[in-house]
Amino acid sequence: MKIKHLTLLGLFVTLIGPMTSSLVGQSPLPRTFQELDQLAPEQRNELRQKKVRFEQLTEEQKRAHRSFNARLNSADNSQQLRKVMLSYTQWLLDLESDERQRILALPVDQRVAEVIKLVKQEKERRFKELLDTNLSGEDLTAFGAWYDRWLVKKSAVIEELGKQIDEPVTKTLMANMENKKHRNTIIVVALLRKYGDSLWQDWFEDWESDVTGLIGSMSETAQILYASAENAQQRLRLVLRWGYYSFVAQSMPDVSEDRLLEFYNSELTQEHQEILDRQSPTQWLPMLRRFYFQYRMPEMIRRMLGPQKPS
Repeated sequence: MKIKHLTLLGLFVTLIGPMTSSLVGQSPLPRTFQELDQLAPEQRNELRQKKVRFEQLTEEQKRAHRSFNARLNSADNSQQLRKVMLSYTQWLLDLESDERQRILALPVDQRVAEVIKLVKQEKERRFKELLDTNLSGEDLTAFGAWYDRWLVKKSAVIEELGKQIDEPVTKTLMANMENKKHRNTIIVVALLRKYGDSLWQDWFEDWESDVTGLIGSMSETAQILYASAENAQQRLRLVLRWGYYSFVAQSMPDVSEDRLLEFYNSELTQEHQEILDRQSPTQWLPMLRRFYFQYRMPEMIRRMLGPQKPS
């Protein structure tokens, strides 16, 4: 749910909160007998029930509802605001009963702030779940091809940044790596490990424009995942995760389901087997594949991501 128009949201949480959706309609009420007569029987029955509930309100509550409805119908973006109102109502109904009562007990200004905070947390949680979604083989191939081109384009910048790396194991790997693509990948991984992604914008100012062509070459699912990110930081994290998946996929041969089952029975630790056995059927095989990749992570990446020995 995208919460905008905070002034009317304050009214939404005031009016709708105590009565949820019992008095809320998806469209303005019929204004003539002809409009009323054109309603389906179930719509007329629902309207009749709402009228009964409305008559049970106090006079002050009735005036508040009439004033709110008048403001809503007179707004230029009335339909959009009504959708926000209905989204908020449904969001309330989807909460656990105790959580809903806690929110409704708050003063209006605190309630608005709490709703915005909780919705933001929900979005962040969903985005983290999306980060763990496996890409298709076609998407991984598309990303790998884009990454190769990007490494060539940024080669001079990456090699200059590599001069900042002073960690002994990484420097040894770089010195012994003849493949320029692998060497530059080591530099990028080492920089991310040391600084995180906070300096990425300083290193590669036009990275988002570089990614534009990549997204257009990927599947609709991948495009939806990318569009779900709400800011540049989330988009960058998603692309970096795709880079990891792509690198592992290019470093590993295709693995059949039979081979994965053999791996499960003969090589997977008991701890990881227990973790897998607690998963739903739809999550079991994707997680087993991730364990397989983890167990066979290329030595170069394993050494990069593992604990460093003191020099």
